[in-house]
Amino acid sequence: MSFTPLLTGENCREPISGSMRTFAIEGNGESPEVFLDEKRMLFEISGNSTLKDTNWFYSNLLKWMIAFNSGESRTRTVNIRLQRMNDSSAKWLTHILRKLIYFMPEETIEINWYTTSGSRRLAERAKLLEEETGYRVNRLTQ
Repeated sequence: MSFTPLLTGENCREPISGSMRTFAIEGNGESPEVFLDEKRMLFEISGNSTLKDTNWFYSNLLKWMIAFNSGESRTRTVNIRLQRMNDSSAKWLTHILRKLIYFMPEETIEINWYTTSGSRRLAERAKLLEEETGYRVNRLTQ
């Protein structure tokens, strides 16, 4: 698994040349692809999240989310396009979104969860995420 930061300074809280920062993690068969874009105020996660060590992966992702949302530009859109995920990944994703909502209670965050038509388990996870965060999750079929 590799972390590929794009346009980041030594301290990710300090933008390089203006206020545009992006961060990407390349996915593989077990770990999801992640994309954070400060300019578009976007957080996307896609692919598979069936990691055995979700604590390491998601605790680092949480640190990046906090850093990206510490300035004036904050995440407004969350797109979840996971094809498979284990229970531990689901718990971490819920935790991260709770933190995001907690840090920005006055902000409106649009959470979109994309599933395929035959993906009943992921649709149930999206519903559970909505119940656990108390935040509306748009469940969209691709």
